[in-house]
Amino acid sequence: MNQQRPLTAAELDQKSYLEARDSSDKELLIFAARKSGRSPLKIQREFRQLARSESRLNLVEYVRNGLYHIDRFNDEERAAFISNDLHWPITHKCNDRRWAGAAEDKIVAETMLSAGDVPVPQTLAVLDTSSRLFPGKQKIQTPSELRSFLQKHSGKTIFGKILNGMVSFGAFRIEQADDTHVHCAGHDPLTYQEFMQNYIGSNAYLLQKALDNHSEFSSYCSALATVRMVNMVTPERVITPLAIIKLPQGDNIADAFWRPGNLACEVDIETGCIRTIAQRGVETEFLRDHPSKGGLMGLQLPHWNELKEINDRAARIFAPIRYQSTDIAITEDGPVLVEMNYGGGFDLPQYASGRGMLTPEVRAFFKSCGVELTPPRRKGLFSRRRK
Repeated sequence: MNQQRPLTAAELDQKSYLEARDSSDKELLIFAARKSGRSPLKIQREFRQLARSESRLNLVEYVRNGLYHIDRFNDEERAAFISNDLHWPITHKCNDRRWAGAAEDKIVAETMLSAGDVPVPQTLAVLDTSSRLFPGKQKIQTPSELRSFLQKHSGKTIFGKILNGMVSFGAFRIEQADDTHVHCAGHDPLTYQEFMQNYIGSNAYLLQKALDNHSEFSSYCSALATVRMVNMVTPERVITPLAIIKLPQGDNIADAFWRPGNLACEVDIETGCIRTIAQRGVETEFLRDHPSKGGLMGLQLPHWNELKEINDRAARIFAPIRYQSTDIAITEDGPVLVEMNYGGGFDLPQYASGRGMLTPEVRAFFKSCGVELTPPRRKGLFSRRRK
């Protein structure tokens, strides 16, 4: 009998992601009925009417956004929500697809941003067993080379992320390394051979010196937080309709909202003040403050004007990607652009803000890119209005 190989770090995360995401329609309808005191059949009928509109929402999104509550949203507000299933078709319509690799290959993006005077994390090495060269970067291909690298950087916390990865799949944090084992946060020690062969697998990784959050909000996070800036590039300017800060919690080493317990907060674009505190569940829960420490709601993030300037500069460097997003850390020394994204999911901004993304401004931008989004003709989908 063939022994099944261990799952890589990326595969383990993907498995956890699917477990956190998926619920059956029956489970979702029962949940919504119990929360609202309404008939599951009526909720299902109302969902199907909305799902046939331009929003194309699936039932997970419908329940997670709380749209089955008839007293929370009016028809116009419901119509502003859009399914994340439409993200890639809309993104490709807006963007020059030839630029996708420039944004998603983190070495290429880092090189372009650095040349454009945008601060980025310090990449110490690339862990990759392929034949690719990385000019100006140390390349690690073997367990012994990894051991030598970690011994050279003894005392530093090393953060690893997949070269072309998304939603933090496979990310790790090396907190210690000795002569025989690598010690990653949240995992048993692995020999260098096990780490390279099983944990990394065929994936290529950037190895970076871990960044620290600014002291003004570091106590609200278990690891590095980043601000997601949703960008829409026009010939005249960069429009940023939404900003969300993602706060890792508990044992999580990455800030992706799908990781259990993590928080996502809408940030006021003008002031940098936190407006909401959302925690993911079957239905997104909006908290009055941080679960264990007060003072997060209304907190003004440091270096906010500088962060907006860096975001605007990065967006213009990647201007052919008209619909894009950036993830920016705020350190003691200022903002650092951690990732440039070709596109950006519609789910996170909606979950974190409690509002649909399709404002008139966003609709107009998508229309200028050739995206046809026609408001649903059906009126009075829900009989009651939010007071």
